[in-house]
Amino acid sequence: MTENDLDKLRVENIALREQVQHFSAFKNLILATATILDLSALLTELTICIADMMACKRVLIFMVDDEDATLKFGAINSDPTAKQSLRNLSITIFNAENDPLIRSWLAGETVLLDSESMAAIPALKWLADTSTLDALYSIPLIFQGQLIGLVLCDNLGNASDSNLSIVAEASSIVLQNARIHTETVEKSTAGMHELYILRQIDRELNDNIDLNHVFSMTLDWALRFTNAQAASVELYDEQTDELRMMAQYGHDVGIDSELAMRLMLGGIASRVARSGRAEVIPDVSMDADFVRVSTGTRSQMSVPVIREDRVLAVITIESRKLNGFTDPHLDFVEKLASRAAVAIDNARLFAETKREREKLSHILSNTADIVIVCSMDDRLVLINQAALLALRLYASENYLGRPFFEVFSHTTLTDVYRKSRLSGEPTISETILPNDRIYHVNITLQENVGCIIVMHDITPFKEMDRLKSDLIATVSHDLKQPLAVMNGYTELLMMHKKFDPTGMNFIEMVRKSIHNMRQLIDDLLDLGKIESGIKLDYQATPIQSLITDCIESLRPTVLTKNMALTAEIPVDLPPVHADRARLQQILTNLIGNAVKYTQPDGWVKVNAEERDTMLRITVQDNGMGISPEDQIHIFDRFYRVRRPETDSIEGTGLGLAIVKSLVEAHNGQIGLESRLGEGTTFYLLLPIHRQEDSDLESTA
Repeated sequence: MTENDLDKLRVENIALREQVQHFSAFKNLILATATILDLSALLTELTICIADMMACKRVLIFMVDDEDATLKFGAINSDPTAKQSLRNLSITIFNAENDPLIRSWLAGETVLLDSESMAAIPALKWLADTSTLDALYSIPLIFQGQLIGLVLCDNLGNASDSNLSIVAEASSIVLQNARIHTETVEKSTAGMHELYILRQIDRELNDNIDLNHVFSMTLDWALRFTNAQAASVELYDEQTDELRMMAQYGHDVGIDSELAMRLMLGGIASRVARSGRAEVIPDVSMDADFVRVSTGTRSQMSVPVIREDRVLAVITIESRKLNGFTDPHLDFVEKLASRAAVAIDNARLFAETKREREKLSHILSNTADIVIVCSMDDRLVLINQAALLALRLYASENYLGRPFFEVFSHTTLTDVYRKSRLSGEPTISETILPNDRIYHVNITLQENVGCIIVMHDITPFKEMDRLKSDLIATVSHDLKQPLAVMNGYTELLMMHKKFDPTGMNFIEMVRKSIHNMRQLIDDLLDLGKIESGIKLDYQATPIQSLITDCIESLRPTVLTKNMALTAEIPVDLPPVHADRARLQQILTNLIGNAVKYTQPDGWVKVNAEERDTMLRITVQDNGMGISPEDQIHIFDRFYRVRRPETDSIEGTGLGLAIVKSLVEAHNGQIGLESRLGEGTTFYLLLPIHRQEDSDLESTA
């Protein structure tokens, strides 16, 4: 082996030893700092390790602040008391194009700074002056091509290329790990803090429905989170495209509120209200729509308050800093706006509901009709002034929430109410109240509300009706005598003279007219008796035999029209508590009408079933049906359905009025369901005969 070969081996051995030392030093630096994830503690430990490794007396580390594009002081290995004065030390790096030193750092080049170089940078000049340093060794820390920090050493010491490489590479790795950890922890902490704040905001907004409080609280939280100096909330009217300022904080320009409002109408907030999209203006001087209402404003953020795709308001926040609002600020205010939207909508709905309740209360207080509302458990929900007067209740006492039967136990209203609740169907009745007036009672069941009772004073109408009944009874009685005379002379004519077919037709027409007139008079008298308070002979009346008798009496007409008349009556039905003759009159009329108004070859069905304490009887046909307009008046006296197909059907228009009066006299109910061309169903509800009814009859 030659001398040259030996020299070559020696050089290679030296290089290998340097590499081993390099990796050993790199390993030691990593081991000493890699487990430290707290950025502040890591920076301090790094300065100590670098000082030992480079044999430096003083080591400083600066970290890059991406938001401000500066290198800010991080740590120093000596003189802990100097940290406070160094805390605000920073080096601007955004002007790299015009500064060769910054370009070198960004390129990852280590630079030796002499006194002249340091004098050009205010922070380093101050450091050199206060520390009597003539030169500083600057080592940029680069991670994945990005400058993340800078190491400054006060002398060369062991600043070999190998050591510089170790410092730059190892420090960059551990610092980046710590930065990521710190940012993750800070984001997590900030997220938890934001969740806590949002939960607190939710509680405060949900606990209050006052609009002014919602506005002021929204501004308070927005200012607190963004560290802004001024804020406002403007309600937006989409119809007029106008903003109306509802609350503001920090507007210190010397203008009146009316002028401020007019100025805001054409500004950025108005633009946001129209678009429905939030805007962050980093520099308001660059926006032509900006209107100044606060001195010193340099940046602005406007966020729409949206509810169901409709802009309700705009939150505007102003800062004295350029680019004063970050993405987290915008995200928080948007979340705040979504919560404010719900609160504003709730407050608006509450205000509208309150106004409607006051309006309803005013209407109910001034109406002459009695209005009572009960819950599903029979407790009073509403009672108006007219009800208190008519039912002789104390105006000063609060009856809401009390049981219906307890409050009205001294009135006949409880019987009507109990009957309605048992049947489960709308009830129309009449009753006399403690003020000795007669009232028309209408009870309806409303889902999710309860029972609604409306009562109208019909005493004057009853008096008029009584007078009319007396008149009809008198006139009807006086008409019977001339009708009897007319009928008698018609029979005498037929006995003493022979008439040709034409004459006989005339005679028959006269006799038919006399018969119809007598029938009308009988119906009028019957109706007058019923309405004046007819006495009914109540007894246990089996419904099966009664319906069978009615059907048999109508059988000839049914056969003539080739119709099907059937009855489905269970054999175990209990008897009803009724006057048999009058009940037969009711059923004959209803079944007869069904046969009369059903076309030939049609059908009529009669059914009966037990329902709690009532018996429900239905008479159903597939006839011509009744229109909704006619159904309203079908139980009125003298009312007849006027259609071409009914012109040939005879009747007085009193049959159903008599039926209704008789049913109500039996403490029952009658109703109907019908559609034109599809037929009609009349239903009756009659009380079932009870043992106590028989006991009362025997006692009487």
